[in-house]
Amino acid sequence: MAARAIGMSLPQAIRHIVLPQAFRIVIPSWSNELILMVKYSSIVFSVTLLDLMGVGKRIAARNFRYFEVFVVVALFYLALIFIISQLLRLLEQRVRIPGLGEQAEQR
Repeated sequence: MAARAIGMSLPQAIRHIVLPQAFRIVIPSWSNELILMVKYSSIVFSVTLLDLMGVGKRIAARNFRYFEVFVVVALFYLALIFIISQLLRLLEQRVRIPGLGEQAEQR
């Protein structure tokens, strides 16, 4: 209503007012879902899709060095999740509204 009062069309109001607010709200839940999707990707090798865990299983089967291979695979997953979570944290900080929600965090 306020956007229409200052002369914005409906698409402009959605683009400049509604979407930025919605984006700020959904970033934390999207972050969680993205990280969970990466973690669950280690399960897809059980349905014969090739992924990091499946490649690790093949290498370990060839060399009979299961422990070393799966430690390296775990470190890859750890690094991947760490990088993704840091990038998403930076995105959250970039789009946050200063002063909004800080009182709730202090309590």
